[in-house]
Amino acid sequence: MTLETSGGFTGLRRHATLDTDLDDDLRTLLAALSAAEPAATPATSAQPRYRLTVHHPTGDQTTELTEPNIPTALRPLLTELLRRAAPS
Repeated sequence: MTLETSGGFTGLRRHATLDTDLDDDLRTLLAALSAAEPAATPATSAQPRYRLTVHHPTGDQTTELTEPNIPTALRPLLTELLRRAAPS
């Protein structure tokens, strides 16, 4: 799984990778990611934007999200990925 960030007040782009096994918690998070809908309003440059990509054997699943429209179920995963993120 990879995370790319952009936007926000600093405009800093960051990238993180997390090697995951499909345990029950991760399956729940991926279901929330699949159900996530794009933001109803366009993001401004001041709003952080996140591109989450889950790498499946059958192909990648990419979802783009913006603050404050992050599903609650995805917050722990996003927090962990942001903790690991490095400038790109």
